[in-house]
Amino acid sequence: MPPYFSVITPSFNQGAYLETCIRSVMDQADADFEHWIFDNQSTDETAEVAARYPHVKFVSEPDRGQSHAVNKGFESACGEIICWLNADDAYEPGVFQKLREAFADPKKAVVYGDTRQIAYDGSGSFLTPARFASRLDLIRWWSPEVKLHQPAVFFRRSVLDDSGWLQEDLHYALDYEFWWRISETHPFHYLPEVLAIQHRQLESKTILAWDRVLLERERIFSPYYGLLTEYSAHSLSEERRKCLGELHLKEAFLGAKEQPAKALKKLGQALMENPRETLQWKNLGIFSRMFRR
Repeated sequence: MPPYFSVITPSFNQGAYLETCIRSVMDQADADFEHWIFDNQSTDETAEVAARYPHVKFVSEPDRGQSHAVNKGFESACGEIICWLNADDAYEPGVFQKLREAFADPKKAVVYGDTRQIAYDGSGSFLTPARFASRLDLIRWWSPEVKLHQPAVFFRRSVLDDSGWLQEDLHYALDYEFWWRISETHPFHYLPEVLAIQHRQLESKTILAWDRVLLERERIFSPYYGLLTEYSAHSLSEERRKCLGELHLKEAFLGAKEQPAKALKKLGQALMENPRETLQWKNLGIFSRMFRR
């Protein structure tokens, strides 16, 4: 009999986090799952970590990127509920039970919730609530009013049959494009619970190449800006610049201690997008964070 949950983990040189990821699935007190790990031939301790857990279905072979690895998981998965969990993320205890209760309603095909993020600058963990009111919200990908956290989105396997798999030419905003397609035919149901843990660590793709994330989101959603009829082109552009400035400023503060040169670049980008906010006195403390040792 197929398992109820299929957990799919794409992996590449994230061995330092993989055991936490695996154990967070094992510790759900619900044995009705399968856990697939598709690894792009990592050169760190990934294979050794996976070998400690014989229940894990570990596949190490070349892939064409994260979207290809996850698609291999979609193809292999047998469960009713699909869970996409990156190697440096984890589940909170009791998540599977909460999902069983949510998906007991046959009308619910997609369920999403909040995450707890652990910052790499040593400042500890913090709650990141999901924010998503309607499908058109995704077009405003820059807005803090729009937050879908990838490891905290779960869906029935029938969603894949209806909406298709990930686009393999996308490498940074593959999840947002996927949610956009899914939401055309399937409503998203909010579960007001912390469902996943995300490590904001220096080697993650979204930290190393945050600018590419933004560029790819722009490429995906710019053809749909005209659907936001309640906004003028000017007001939409102003909101975008303001929010991007705030995003760059946040990244500058997060990286100020560990990567001061990169933080300085992010500060410059924030200044270009939103000079009024960036030049406020409260933000000048970033310089002491950059050069404090």
